[in-house]
Amino acid sequence: MVNKRKSILIVDDEEDLTWSISIYLQRNESLFEITCVSSGEEAVTVLDQTLVDLIISDVKMPGISGLDLLAIVNEKYPTTKMIIMTAFGSEVLEEHVSNLGSQYYIEKPFELVMLREIVYSALQISEKKIESSLVNSRIKEIIAFHCKSGGTSQLALYHGLHQGIICFQRGEIVHAECGELEGENALFSILDWGKVDSYSHLDYLMTKKTIRRDWQSLLNNSMID
Repeated sequence: MVNKRKSILIVDDEEDLTWSISIYLQRNESLFEITCVSSGEEAVTVLDQTLVDLIISDVKMPGISGLDLLAIVNEKYPTTKMIIMTAFGSEVLEEHVSNLGSQYYIEKPFELVMLREIVYSALQISEKKIESSLVNSRIKEIIAFHCKSGGTSQLALYHGLHQGIICFQRGEIVHAECGELEGENALFSILDWGKVDSYSHLDYLMTKKTIRRDWQSLLNNSMID
């Protein structure tokens, strides 16, 4: 049985922002189906026609504002989750958003990776589903996911005729192999692939420790670039 993708509606009159968010979230195309509109009125039309699992909406828009839309969703579509974005954040606004029925709130400007984490939380996406959606994703996303999971594991990664191994210990990268390379040189060679065709967990663990820098430094603080 194929898992149904979650439907996400992005609402903002800044079309560059809706485009950026949609492109970013569509990296997980097996998880999400994205629709973008530029006004609250258009959002209401979409809601009247189809089931939406999650709305990501700006607060300040002409006509139906994000808060107006949140009130409509809370009354008519109680199963639909909503993330409110704003460039004019305050504790009063955050409390007002919460009182209207949304637990999810993010202030502009924000990192897209932070928004994606809120999306995962709002839609209750399991780590297993996130991991399975990462095949054919950027290699940095796969590595960052396993580091943030905080576990101890060993991955075999494949790209064309190339194979690499990365070992994680309590969320840190401790060893890597790629061809005749080991350590950071091997890790950077794997990163140069850009994407992987497939990867799998190995059922044994190496005891080598050839990498000692923290994973954020290794990925240059740009896990999702």
